Amino acid sequence: MKFTPEAALNFTRKSVAIIISWPPPINISKKVSILLDIYLFVSFLLSQVLLSTLVYGMYIYDYQLDIVIRSSCVCVTVVQTNIKMLIARLNRTNMQQIVVEMETVIREATPSEKAVLEKYVNRSATLHICLTFGFYLASINMLIGPLFLPQPFPGYSVFPFKTDTHPIYEIAYFAVSYPGLQSSAAATVDCQVAFLLWFAGARFEMLKNEIDEVLNEYDLKKCIIKHNHILIYAENIINTVRYLIFTAVIVASILIVFSGFLFFFVDSFIIKFQFLILDVVAVIQLYLNSNPAENLIEMSTEIGSAVYNLNWTDKSKMIWRNMYILMQRSQKPVILSVGGFLPALSLSYYMSYLSTCFSYFTTMKAMMQ
Repeated sequence: MKFTPEAALNFTRKSVAIIISWPPPINISKKVSILLDIYLFVSFLLSQVLLSTLVYGMYIYDYQLDIVIRSSCVCVTVVQTNIKMLIARLNRTNMQQIVVEMETVIREATPSEKAVLEKYVNRSATLHICLTFGFYLASINMLIGPLFLPQPFPGYSVFPFKTDTHPIYEIAYFAVSYPGLQSSAAATVDCQVAFLLWFAGARFEMLKNEIDEVLNEYDLKKCIIKHNHILIYAENIINTVRYLIFTAVIVASILIVFSGFLFFFVDSFIIKFQFLILDVVAVIQLYLNSNPAENLIEMSTEIGSAVYNLNWTDKSKMIWRNMYILMQRSQKPVILSVGGFLPALSLSYYMSYLSTCFSYFTTMKAMMQ
């Protein structure tokens, strides 16, 4: 099944709608903007309610190890949701500019450019769709748990007052359920970030194809101008998403540590299996962004190779100089990093991360023995 760039954009926008990670249109009214900010503020307050009931639940259940770790994992995902919502709000203007240009490029793409975009969409569509529905199904499964389990609320949330009367119970249930649903959207933000990185890589590949067809100095100058613009655009994307990725890496590491404790200190096979799945999802989430980041590095450097392969031996010195400018700019790849905390995100970093996680589990197993 093939997917179009327009369909991928609309799917990504809708998948994160409940936390407004995808920016609203750039021409929205001030009234709508205020309402969105009020919605974010209320969402933040509901998150604090959920966190408070989880902490109180740990106390009520006498700090049982499995309950403490499971509730702590939920707390981590809720905090992650708040951080991602805050980052998205602070970067709303940048994201609006990125999206406007993305929509323009998709709308005005030539047949050859359309083919490149469709190639990228179909490369990642299946994984993005499966993860998105998986995240939401996981939350829905937890939220409807009280319908089948002897517990009043999802997870181990406990209120410090009676909630068995109506409509207090319904209000309390909504207060702890909605932030949980938003946590699914927060996990799906990683698909949004990957979508932006794939698009940046696709723009470099489209430019590479255009350079392959350069016929004269005028065409080459157009490519130089476009290359400079794409570099600025890619850096804007990186500056907008770098802390979202850093947050995802930190949260994945914490969840892996917590699940490691459960795996070795809890006897229940069901709980072990649940957190093994959690580890797998955390690893996939990091791969989700490492792959397009690797592609961005590769495509940004391929521009220099495309220029080098042109035959300009009998052309003017002006053309030689322009070629040199393009090759020189392409020697420095476009990388996604957080200075001092996260090195260049790539498949190499992803493999080293997996190696570190494996070493962690090996060390913990040795300590247990």
